[in-house]
Amino acid sequence: NGTLIAALPFQDKEEERFVKIIRLSAASIFTAALTACGGGEGSNSPAPQSIAPAGLSPQAPEQSTSTVTLSGKLTYDRVPHLENAGLDFANSLEMPIRGAVVEAISRSGDILAATQTGPDGTYSLSVNAQTELRIQAKAQLLSSAAASWDFSVTDNTNNNRLYALQGAFASSGENSSQIRDLHAEHGWNGQVYEGVRAAAPFAILDSVYDAAQVFAKIDPNIDFPPLELRWSEFNRTIIGDRSQGFIGSSAYFPDDDGGTIYILGEEGRDTDEFDAHVIVHEWGHYFEDRISRTDSIGGVHSLDDRLDARLALSEGWSNALSAIVTGDPVYKDSSGFGQSAGFIYDIENHEVTNPGWFNEASVAAIIYDIVDEAPDDADGISAGLGPIYDVMTSPSYIDTPVFMTIFALTDGLRGQDAIDNDALNALLEREFISGNGPDGAGEQNSGAILSALPIYKEVSLNGPAAQLCSVDDAGVFNKLGNREFIFLNLENADDVTLTLLKTSGDDSRDPDFNIWQGDTLLHGVSSSSFVSTTNGGQEVFQGRLSQGQYIIEAFDFLNINGASSNRGDSCYNFSVTAAR
Repeated sequence: NGTLIAALPFQDKEEERFVKIIRLSAASIFTAALTACGGGEGSNSPAPQSIAPAGLSPQAPEQSTSTVTLSGKLTYDRVPHLENAGLDFANSLEMPIRGAVVEAISRSGDILAATQTGPDGTYSLSVNAQTELRIQAKAQLLSSAAASWDFSVTDNTNNNRLYALQGAFASSGENSSQIRDLHAEHGWNGQVYEGVRAAAPFAILDSVYDAAQVFAKIDPNIDFPPLELRWSEFNRTIIGDRSQGFIGSSAYFPDDDGGTIYILGEEGRDTDEFDAHVIVHEWGHYFEDRISRTDSIGGVHSLDDRLDARLALSEGWSNALSAIVTGDPVYKDSSGFGQSAGFIYDIENHEVTNPGWFNEASVAAIIYDIVDEAPDDADGISAGLGPIYDVMTSPSYIDTPVFMTIFALTDGLRGQDAIDNDALNALLEREFISGNGPDGAGEQNSGAILSALPIYKEVSLNGPAAQLCSVDDAGVFNKLGNREFIFLNLENADDVTLTLLKTSGDDSRDPDFNIWQGDTLLHGVSSSSFVSTTNGGQEVFQGRLSQGQYIIEAFDFLNINGASSNRGDSCYNFSVTAAR
């Protein structure tokens, strides 16, 4: 089923192996649903299950054949953090592997029985007596219950094979029961990773387990789309071919196999497998992309940046969620030589530079204070995560014609029973946010970029031109002021001409714009686009648009091209006329 990577010490003289196996879909593994064993959080004795795998040759117990109950506990090394967020290997904890798929495998590779570990890491299986088999724990959380999911940790540098922990083959014997435990070690010898880093995939999986449980308690019928989290010790901070480990940073990639998380494992520089905040942060991006909606444009960002409002919401949400799921508002990200250094960020008590609707730290503080139970400062809300989940999964939020920003989220929250509007206003005012409605109408905080207000300009068919600018004062690509948003409402379908005409700026300016309807990009209008023309600082779209609401995203290409040395400020008039 896979390639032997290394042997690790194991109790009871059984050899333990850490392998990578080909990932199978849930449908091809089981003919019956897998459910968590034991039936509850407090169970220490999960009920035995024997599940016949599809497409294989299971050796299911017959009535005339005696059976043996195999049980045990699966654990992994959890490495905590030092005060500076570095990893504290000296105080590693033995933690249960929760909710993972466990299988009894015959020498021929058949799955003889399958179940899942309980919340305490225990499992129980029923197999034939006197059968040679091994226990295999997959780095996979699989549930077909009312709350369903399929989360797995795979190796992107080895054909995306699934990680698994395997025991050695041994006879099931003739006794009525047999205990087989498995433990995944971190592999650190005090100076380098000397052994196999077997704990890494299960530490990643455990952080995801926590996240899934948080939302399953809010919505017992939640259906999570499948997700792979790809980790390798070769995943490094270089951008390139991700199948070779050049992932740049731990990140969620929405266009990679329908949405995939890649996680750093570069020893001595940046490893993230034990950084629960980082794992949950990236899982938060998966959640908003696959369960809710995100309009984030991504890119490099920091806590002090004045960001595009779409990015500020996305990053602020994921930062806050990491604190909510872990129960720790202090974000920790280990790095450096020996994984002994790191980055710390107090989400609740961070001194925000450049607070506002464009700052991810402001957004994170607001979301976290809505959820947490500890009142402080202007925090008069302890609503839990439920109201935010309800808004983020509601059709009115997902289908709103405006972009996803803190305004869209808080506007939805105002209709929730658990939210006190005055208390919510106090949180927003603390972060210097004053806009109303999903579009932030009336916002007064420009972030020292005057052209950033109003957040949405307006234009009408055959009406006056909207005045807008593209500036690089806060940086380029995804920063405040790089792009401007313009509302356009067409009462009827029409053949139209949309014109973006430079009114100030040097001769090198390159105006472009995108035409959006909701979260759907209809047209990207640039000098290379078949629907556009360019002539001396002008960009034009000519075509037919249906009746409805549109958002025009206008910008100077040189201000969103991070490699450009010709960035700068320029202003434009944007107009819409009937093409008659």
